[in-house]
Amino acid sequence: MLTRDDVIDIILERLSAPAAPLPARGRLAGDIRGRKFLSEYDIRKQLTVNSQELKIPRDSIISPLAEDWLTLRRIKITRE
Repeated sequence: MLTRDDVIDIILERLSAPAAPLPARGRLAGDIRGRKFLSEYDIRKQLTVNSQELKIPRDSIISPLAEDWLTLRRIKITRE
């Protein structure tokens, strides 16, 4: 069983590790093309204030929170 100090050590170890390089696919960090799971944060980064539609990959899974957020703002989801 992990102690509180073990958890703190694990977290600090992860935070101090060098960041992994971005994928070599040429996509931007905020680009959702090719993503399998889309969180509410990912979706918010893609939309502007006046967005009415969100285009996502056909096989992507949208988190329940993201679906609720899109429904609340009446944004249409189009799967490509």
